[in-house]
Amino acid sequence: MKSGVPWVTVWGYGADIRATRGTLTIREGTSRRSYPLSSIRHLLIAGGHTLETAAVAHLTANNIPVSFFDVHGEPVGMVCPPGYTACPLRSAQKNIPVHRFAMSVIVSSLKSRMRYLNELGSGREDGLYYKGELEILADASRELEFLITLPELARVFLLTRNMYYEILSRVAAPELGYRRRKKPPYQDPVNAMFAHGYAVLYASTAVSVTGAGLDPEIGSLYGSAIPPGMNRGACVRDIMEPLMTPMVDRVVMDMAQEGITAGQYEISSRCLLSEKLMKEYNRRLAESIDSDALDRAVAEYADAVVSGSSP
Repeated sequence: MKSGVPWVTVWGYGADIRATRGTLTIREGTSRRSYPLSSIRHLLIAGGHTLETAAVAHLTANNIPVSFFDVHGEPVGMVCPPGYTACPLRSAQKNIPVHRFAMSVIVSSLKSRMRYLNELGSGREDGLYYKGELEILADASRELEFLITLPELARVFLLTRNMYYEILSRVAAPELGYRRRKKPPYQDPVNAMFAHGYAVLYASTAVSVTGAGLDPEIGSLYGSAIPPGMNRGACVRDIMEPLMTPMVDRVVMDMAQEGITAGQYEISSRCLLSEKLMKEYNRRLAESIDSDALDRAVAEYADAVVSGSSP
């Protein structure tokens, strides 16, 4: 893997993106950023910008994929260098035991979220859970092994996930306006940061998924238990789901507890994060999103696809 900047993100509207054989240049208003292509592993573009065709050619020639997202962080496409597009495991993916794979994703993600909630609550005198919430989560965890249909699995997964995000709001500063995970357009900085962090994690995971020979669109929890809809990249989402808490949520909630001032974001039709806040957030994400751990998770998933066992 290349050392240096793990990814470069262009977010919002109006940037001009160009590249020569050795340098990527991004102009945003009066500011300008330049990166040696040898230091970049991935370019993420979210929102509306101008991207030169020559830039795409130089990026792919340097083995750098380009991922595209809408302004809310939803993935819409990817340009991959030669060799990234082959999916030799596609046939095997179509024959995986979907229920078993979906169950594995749900169990892993629920354990990860429960560990984090218990960690957050351990230092609070007033506790973190409202009456009955911990019992509901524990019962849901025990109930999983008895669920035999995909809709039942999806119901428990969505219930516990929604509860998790609502419980997180109790440790964020109230003035940030975060109450629960919402759909875009986001009206608070915490949801906006979640969206950006998940976009970065998605793009990072997608590179490993495609490199491992997996078809990013064939999943088990996403795409099967949870219908496709907007859930493009179902395989990518399945693999990243248990990693969202340690790699993104911790960073977001740490910053939300430390304090995000009103001058660091602006709310109009949606929440806009300041350049200074985004710079610090991206710095922390770069430390938190472990590419080696992602590669291991993808490799384990690919091995499970081949063997037919649970990932």
